[in-house]
Formats: sequence, structure tokens, C-alpha cells
Amino acid sequence: MQNIQYPFTVKLAGDSIWDYEGPMEVTVEGIQIDWCAADSYEEVPEGTPGARVFHIGVAHNTTWNIYTDTGFEKAISDVMGFKVFFTEAGMQQDESASMECDF
Repeated sequence: MQNIQYPFTVKLAGDSIWDYEGPMEVTVEGIQIDWCAADSYEEVPEGTPGARVFHIGVAHNTTWNIYTDTGFEKAISDVMGFKVFFTEAGMQQDESASMECDF
């Protein structure tokens, strides 16, 4: 994972299926990474042997309906250094994107 400097801006692709009508540049104010044990979903501290990324929370300055925007996913993936994607729609909130990875 890279050393991330906050805040930074993300250019959206404009392809959200949720009729996003806000600005096409979004400011990311922080990223929270939650870790879990490899053999369970028990939350563990970063650096625990065998730990894996469980959840990624992205603080941003716009509404929840950027959900599914591929530009946002790509930008956060690029910053993280691995592919991330949105979790389910019900976990999205204004000013907070819920994301995960598949490893």
C-alpha cells in the first residue's frame, strides 16, 4: 500500500446507475482500512500475521449515489495499490463510501 496524502481529488466517470448529479470531482478526506483474520471475519490489528483487508471506508465530500461510479473505484484502487470495489448499496452513506477487495 502506498503512502496516501490527504485530501486528494478523484475524477468521476459519471456512470453511476443511481442518477448522481453532483460535481464530477470529489475530494477524498481519508481512508479507513479494517483488517480481519484470514480464517475468519474476526477483526484484528494491522500487521497481525495472516491478516487480510476486510473493509475499506472512504470519507468523501459528496452524496452516497456515486455508488457504482467506475472512476471512483479506479481512483481508490490506484491509491490503494490493489483493486477495490463498492460493497452493497445499503452500506453507502453521504460522505462515506463502503468498499472491499477480493483477496
